[in-house]
Amino acid sequence: MSDLGFPWKDLTRRKFQTGLAVAGLTVSTATTVFLVAFGESLGFSVTLLAGGGFTTGFSYVFSGFILVVSFLGFLAGVSVTSFLVSTAMAERVRDVGVMKATGSTAETAFSYFLTELSIVVFTSCTVGTLLGVLAQKACVSLLNLLGFQVSQKPLNLWVLLIIFVAFALASHVLGVRPIKRATKVKTAEALSPIFSLEKTPQPLRTTPSRLGLTFKIAYRSLLRRRSATLRAIACLSVVLTLTTVATVGGAVANQTTQSYAERAIGRNVILIGHPDLTEQYASFLARAFEEAEETKPIDLLDPKYLINESLISELNSLLGDGRVDPRLVLATTVHEVPGIIIDPEEPGGYIIIGDERSHEALVLGVDPGRVVNDWLTLGRFLNETDEYTAVIGDSLATENFQNPQKQNVKILGEDFEIAGVCLDPLNKGYVAYVPLETLSILVNRTGYNLLFLRIDPSERLEAVADIEGVLSGTGLEFLELNGVLDKQLDFLNSLWSMVMFLPLLSLVTAVLCLLSYTMLSVTGEQRELGIMRALGAKPRTILKIVLTETGLLVLVSGAIGITAGTLITWLFLIPEPVIPPLSLALTFGWLLLALVVISLTSLYPAVRVAKQPVAKIVSEPP
Repeated sequence: MSDLGFPWKDLTRRKFQTGLAVAGLTVSTATTVFLVAFGESLGFSVTLLAGGGFTTGFSYVFSGFILVVSFLGFLAGVSVTSFLVSTAMAERVRDVGVMKATGSTAETAFSYFLTELSIVVFTSCTVGTLLGVLAQKACVSLLNLLGFQVSQKPLNLWVLLIIFVAFALASHVLGVRPIKRATKVKTAEALSPIFSLEKTPQPLRTTPSRLGLTFKIAYRSLLRRRSATLRAIACLSVVLTLTTVATVGGAVANQTTQSYAERAIGRNVILIGHPDLTEQYASFLARAFEEAEETKPIDLLDPKYLINESLISELNSLLGDGRVDPRLVLATTVHEVPGIIIDPEEPGGYIIIGDERSHEALVLGVDPGRVVNDWLTLGRFLNETDEYTAVIGDSLATENFQNPQKQNVKILGEDFEIAGVCLDPLNKGYVAYVPLETLSILVNRTGYNLLFLRIDPSERLEAVADIEGVLSGTGLEFLELNGVLDKQLDFLNSLWSMVMFLPLLSLVTAVLCLLSYTMLSVTGEQRELGIMRALGAKPRTILKIVLTETGLLVLVSGAIGITAGTLITWLFLIPEPVIPPLSLALTFGWLLLALVVISLTSLYPAVRVAKQPVAKIVSEPP
């Protein structure tokens, strides 16, 4: 038989314990592989760089989420592996004693258990990687079935290899320590029925009797195994932090990114222009989140696209002042202008920042007092007194400027001061907004080629009918941007639902941790529980003690994990988060319910012991 034969048979003989270890690491590996592969297929990754169809601002939110959740998934995976190996070795210390008693050395025993660890780790990492890849393929296919254009990009095999090696290496490093600890136990101690690798002879402190006998026994039991208890709390805290970030962070990020898109595109906004121009504008919006088909380039400044001033006056009288937003749109190359800032390290010195990069962008001339959108802006938007001032899109600012608000942008040969950077899905964030009068002078065009109308949703049908009447015979058409907006919001909602789903399986690892801890606890206290039964304790008393133990573990771990996950979400993940009270309350409610379910599932080992005859419980070795 090969060197792997005996360890393999030993693992298959202990199916339940082996299954716990394999499942825990598999779920964590699959979660990390899925998030990274799925993110790269959509154009965002843990590098926090924009790509694909996403603007830099949206990409940053998604990439930050993936980075944090992937890192927490990695910590959860290796923590669970280390914890499960520790509990397994605590149960198998008798095996170490038997091996040493029959002539094996500590090195031989260590090599044997290390081989078992390697089998579990490499099996879990392999299965987890395959499941993560399959989940990524399934989610991309589902997005396409839902009507969103997302291509199946080739997998980055180097990234998958790095994830595989990281999980395998870290699991081995953390798993070796408990194996060494167990194999160093003296033979006589290992074979002693009263020796326990995880048990502390005396608890740290006593508990007041007024807390009740059940609570007192459970609390003392946790303290007697304080090493295992602390490891269980640490492991569960990481898992619950991951779950909280995935659920609470995912829910907040979903609402926030949808809010970003709605503020930039506008709700209840109607676009009016020449059919060629409205089609082009809709195409520029569609590129924000999916791989939209390229439209034929047109000359946006062609005089045939200009809108008559009398039409604007008629729409103003029809809808009321403040609801008509005329704009002049053109496509051109914008250039970075280097800036000069004071050198903080050298008194009187200066530093030149930036280069002379350039990029194709949409330039929109707007009347600041009539704009119907409300972009998320770093800095400020244009005001009525601005002349040679611009607000640029997030992708343009990130990829072509070193410090946008300390530099200028050159448009049509003129330098514009950059007042702010806005998060805008239009043209993937490669846009610039400038005062309408200034742009009209630079292009020698008087007038507008697009109109944006904000309508009252309660008067939509009447307003649409009036607009159709006004546009009759003009050769212009109107497009309700709610349709474009709703499609992008549906895409974001579908995307976040998929990104959040697999990390939620981390709750499975929490169940596995508690099951493993409960098995260790019940096994170590088997005789004590049998004596309690012999003295008249009913099975439900045993279950209450075990449930109190796991309840305390979950309570402490939940307080740490949920608090840490919430703080990570609020402080690091999402700028200007939108917090929906009802959605957030439901999310926290589901989390608390999950903690209760986790506690209840850990009763399985106690139920098995409680149903056995008293004589069998007392006679069996722990």
